[in-house]
Amino acid sequence: MPDVKLLSPKQLTLSIQLDLQKIQPYCGTPIAAVYADSLLRTLRTIRDQFPFEPLTEILMAFYDAIAFENRWIDYQANQYKEVGDLLTTLVNSQLSNEEVEQTILSLEDLGFDTLPFGVEFNSSIELDKDEN
Repeated sequence: MPDVKLLSPKQLTLSIQLDLQKIQPYCGTPIAAVYADSLLRTLRTIRDQFPFEPLTEILMAFYDAIAFENRWIDYQANQYKEVGDLLTTLVNSQLSNEEVEQTILSLEDLGFDTLPFGVEFNSSIELDKDEN
């Protein structure tokens, strides 16, 4: 049985950057689905192979933003380009927790909803009331 060669986080990130470049000219068209599928698959591979890498946390926030309800179709070419540029600055970095948080906020600033699984708060519930 042949050995399975695991790709490094850097190699997988380069693959993501390539998919981000390829999707840009096709945003808003059915062809974009091909590149979105490839992008989502690569993001899941990174999650599975490198769950504890700081870069993985950033990429999973991006994944949530584009995967939830197929929102990848709602984003524009310039937004995908900006994510690619952001990854270029991160791929060789040792990221601190604060840098991870700041980068996820940068994704938000680019218009990506990194927390799409919102929970509605029912303000009519009295939280301080003792149960009888």
